[in-house]
Amino acid sequence: MNAPYRRARLLALFLDVAIPAAIVDAVSLPLSAAAWRFWPAAREQTVWLWVPASAAAVAAFLLRDANGGRARRWMALEVRREDGRPPGGWGSIRRNLALLLPGWNLIDAWPALRDGAAARRSDRRAGLRIVPCD
Repeated sequence: MNAPYRRARLLALFLDVAIPAAIVDAVSLPLSAAAWRFWPAAREQTVWLWVPASAAAVAAFLLRDANGGRARRWMALEVRREDGRPPGGWGSIRRNLALLLPGWNLIDAWPALRDGAAARRSDRRAGLRIVPCD
C-alpha cells in the first residue's frame, strides 16, 4: 500500500505545482509576446507583468490545501486537521511554506518519500494528516 500511496502523494504535489504554473504561463506568455511584438519600448517593463503573476502562482501553491487539496482529491486523498476539518488558509500556508525553501524542502519531505504513509515534519507540527477521501 505504501508505494501506490507515495506515488499518489508525489503526483498530487506535481499537479499542485504544475497547475498554477500553467495558468500563469497561459496568461503571461501571450501578454509578454504581444508587448514585445507591438510595443518594443516596453520590453524591459514586462517584468512587472511576471512579478505579480509569479506571486499569484506561489500564493496558489501555498493555499493549495486550504479546502483539503484539489489535486489530492483527484488522487482520492485529503489533507485534514486532527478534528477532521480542512486545514484552512493559515494551516495550508504553514504546511507548504517549507516546500519553498531549498534544502529544507527535502528535509521536510523525507519521511513521506521514505514511507508513503508517513507525515511530513510540517504536517506533524501543524497537526495535519493526509487521509483517503470518503
